[in-house]
Amino acid sequence: MTDVRLDTPPTPTPTPTPEQRQGPAAPSHLALWQRWMDMWNGDRAAADDILAPSLRVHLPEVGMPPADSIRTPRQFTDWIALFRGSYRGDARIATTLGPFAADGHLIGRWIFRGVWEGGRPQGASAPPGTPITLRGADILRVDESGRIAEYWLSDDLLDVYSQLGADIPAGGPAR
Repeated sequence: MTDVRLDTPPTPTPTPTPEQRQGPAAPSHLALWQRWMDMWNGDRAAADDILAPSLRVHLPEVGMPPADSIRTPRQFTDWIALFRGSYRGDARIATTLGPFAADGHLIGRWIFRGVWEGGRPQGASAPPGTPITLRGADILRVDESGRIAEYWLSDDLLDVYSQLGADIPAGGPAR
């Protein structure tokens, strides 16, 4: 048995270097990521809490609106509602990897599962009621206030076109 001296102060924990702080997200980052997922799952009110008043988005060219048309929390949640409007209300997005934090950014991989009800994409030949799976990764830049100021999307939307029997757009933003 080892003797423990109660009059000895505890050894202070060293402050981690920036390199040591990278990796799995801290609790505050985990909470922000969860609110991000909540927003994508239909909680529009989350946007006011987690999105910066002026937002910059980076979207794939095919099947997406022009990135400069989504600059505010309201425009962002309108875009989410437009996407979700093609699926039954029980459609869900869930984290599959991460989130990871590095240099003021959060990075995570996700999966969306839903039952397509019709609408977008236009020209789909699949009948309403077709289940789809969409996978992607989000990169979020968090500003000094702890809100998301910039968003990069990488997804496999072309797989959704295939699952729904829709023609793949020739390129450029969806209209």
